Amino acid sequence: MMPLEKDQMPSDRRTLLTRMDDAFSIYCREAEKLSELLAAHRDPFSWTSYHDLLRRRTAEVACYEKYRNIRDELFKLINPPAAPDRPKSSVS
Repeated sequence: MMPLEKDQMPSDRRTLLTRMDDAFSIYCREAEKLSELLAAHRDPFSWTSYHDLLRRRTAEVACYEKYRNIRDELFKLINPPAAPDRPKSSVS
């Protein structure tokens, strides 16, 4: 079975897919910012540096959670394939 193109999907799935794509892009940008901050040479005893790391980590986690929630919502709309019609097995 061929996967549906974006223009062939029901509008709610298409909307969720677009939102998921956007949320993933934002998450990737936040993860990159956190990675850059972690790689930067900073004063390890600076409260400002520590606060910046915590703030960036929180932003990255929040973006990931948003992406994951949209992804889970999208997967709830996908029904599993129907079981084929066949006689019940006599083996337990």
